[in-house]
Amino acid sequence: MPLPQRSLLVAATALCCVVGACGGQPATPAAPPVVQEAAERAKSSSASASTAASPTPSATPASPATASRVSDGDLLLAFAGDANAFKAAGDSTRLGLGDAGRLLAAADWSMVNLETALADDESGLSKQPKLYTFLTGRAFPEMLQREGVDVVSLANNHAMDYGVEGMERTLAIRDASTLPMVGVGRTRQEAFSPWRGAVRGRPVVALAGNDILESNMDWRPRDGRPGVAMVKTEEGFDALVEAVRAAREDDPEGVVVVFMHWGIDYQVCTTRRQESMAERLASAGATIVVGTHAHRVQRAETIGSTLVAYGLGNFNFYSDRVSTRETGVLTVRVPTSGTPSAEWAPGRIVGGRPEMLTGAEAAEARTRWTTLPGGC
Repeated sequence: MPLPQRSLLVAATALCCVVGACGGQPATPAAPPVVQEAAERAKSSSASASTAASPTPSATPASPATASRVSDGDLLLAFAGDANAFKAAGDSTRLGLGDAGRLLAAADWSMVNLETALADDESGLSKQPKLYTFLTGRAFPEMLQREGVDVVSLANNHAMDYGVEGMERTLAIRDASTLPMVGVGRTRQEAFSPWRGAVRGRPVVALAGNDILESNMDWRPRDGRPGVAMVKTEEGFDALVEAVRAAREDDPEGVVVVFMHWGIDYQVCTTRRQESMAERLASAGATIVVGTHAHRVQRAETIGSTLVAYGLGNFNFYSDRVSTRETGVLTVRVPTSGTPSAEWAPGRIVGGRPEMLTGAEAAEARTRWTTLPGGC
């Protein structure tokens, strides 16, 4: 089968103060249309809620233009990268995500990568023999949900940092949580099972896969033990591709999202493996493919009618490298037919938490995003 046609994704508009948070600062360029629409939707929803709660409405109704944009069939989906509560990043558990969180909440649906094992304490747990191990309590995903995150992926190379017992505790927290978590399970079938739901009346499916793991470890669910949706083997990736194909066959008009953990640590350029995997996911029917792991922001493109954003970088994440503090929120418009379009709202990680850029600094970062390379 010929590979789907590729085209470079370009978003050249400039971001203003994120969701109106700049107060009295000097004027900056208008927000990108997709991001601006997300903000307008949030305001419209807030106004509707106020109206419903009061017999004498005080909120100003949305303008006809805004109402039209809000009521059409397009979906706004938002995505961000690696998140956990390691070191200074843990402050977000009580402080939230600031303007970055408001962008996630303003979309119709949003998803991030939860880069950690989950347990409320380390008692009885043993770290795996690896350089970095992350453990986060249930209060952190609860914060993500309050900030507007609708689904998280746990299909990554830190979900089992505390071994099988750590995964058992992760699954216990997942099972007790109202925040859906995909990419892990007590069986392989469960690990590859998607989240399914309706977003503004349109069906959405979210799947996840992890292509990264140290060579001395095997985190596949097998032999009665839990694990991660591993796609490092041909068998594992075939399972993910078939899950995407099945989701597309179940609903030809649905939105199929795949959240991948792939690439090479600290590399901005994308690898041929990332690209070939994206091609297969696109051929299987994915609407959107987004990725993390490299700790760097990577390029985006369209393959046929599939939007692929290879690397969203770190999001809420402690880093001792300046280069890995680049962050952002990707907002994707999914029309009722045709190819999705995306816009990148860039930011910088300060003290482990994302802070959005504005004005010329944001415009420069967004322009750089449109010219990121492939070819590692």
